[in-house]
Amino acid sequence: MLFFNSVLFIFSGQAAWLNEFVILLVIGLLLLLFQNQISKGIWHLVLARYRKRSYEHYLSMREPLVRPLGLLLPALVFNTALHQLKVIPDPYFTFLLKLADTATAMLAFWLLLSVVTAFGLIMIKESQEKEAKTSSGAISLLASTVRVGVVIVAVFVILSFWVKNLSGIIAGVGIGGLAIALAAQDSLSNAFASLMILFDQPFEVGDWIETSEVSGSVLSIGLRSTRIRPLDQSIVTIPNSKLASAVIFNGSLREKRRADVTMVLPWTLPFESMEAFRQDVMKLLAQHDKIEPDSFMVYFSELPLTGVNLSLYYYGPADHDEMIKVRNDINISILKLAEKHQINLQAEVLYRLRQDAPEKPGL
Repeated sequence: MLFFNSVLFIFSGQAAWLNEFVILLVIGLLLLLFQNQISKGIWHLVLARYRKRSYEHYLSMREPLVRPLGLLLPALVFNTALHQLKVIPDPYFTFLLKLADTATAMLAFWLLLSVVTAFGLIMIKESQEKEAKTSSGAISLLASTVRVGVVIVAVFVILSFWVKNLSGIIAGVGIGGLAIALAAQDSLSNAFASLMILFDQPFEVGDWIETSEVSGSVLSIGLRSTRIRPLDQSIVTIPNSKLASAVIFNGSLREKRRADVTMVLPWTLPFESMEAFRQDVMKLLAQHDKIEPDSFMVYFSELPLTGVNLSLYYYGPADHDEMIKVRNDINISILKLAEKHQINLQAEVLYRLRQDAPEKPGL
């Protein structure tokens, strides 16, 4: 009879806070006991879009998020239950509330960091698979920046539970941060420039670029500087702030390469022979499988006293090494055609030297 009266007292209006405490405690224990199943079920619904797109990506996203969410849900319920427990006197009750709020906040920010990391990894995988415009380096840098921001916010939120005059600390940190920002102005400028480079993508790692100061292959794009290897195989380090404001020629983005050749035909050669030679060079370019169709021209460009300038241009492969092979092949074929037509190709400079130099033995 005494036990029955006690139960009635607990669930009566006079002890409503204890009633709520017991209910919340039971709910929290159930959430803690089945945390993995509940967390997986929630992420199963939230990540349905990724699950339909790629089950492998869905699993790689879900796994690091299951435990933080599984612990956060019972922590929220236990924290709410603790606020209902009014029998503990101060200052012990206030201290317990601060501990509970701190633990809950830490779990919440742990979950937020896990979400940022998981989504960043998935975006990197998708950009690599689809060759998206946004590079994996840009996504990784953005995710790192967001994580740093989350950690900073977490520190101030947790401090707010324990420090009354937090505004004074924030003001002091703001003044100190301003001083640090002024002292590290160049570093911050390079960091923002690296973000601009990674997202705007005027070049990527492996591209051949040319600026007014350097030309070479991009080795790495860092937070402060970019490393470039020029033709002499040295390494040039350029601050990103300079690259972000520079005019950059990206040779790796070209779809094809152009080659220009100028030959000097002697005036002693009949015009019919010149025209026949020009027509054969046209046929040579038209029949070459590495030259873009209808992208070449062979013409008499100038008529100086030194001879008739026969110029030609054509477009070939974008790859540098492959284009060198094409140019070598074309040049050899032109020399064979000149030999076939009995044409002695001559250099304009050498011709002028011979014309202007006095007659001396051996010249």
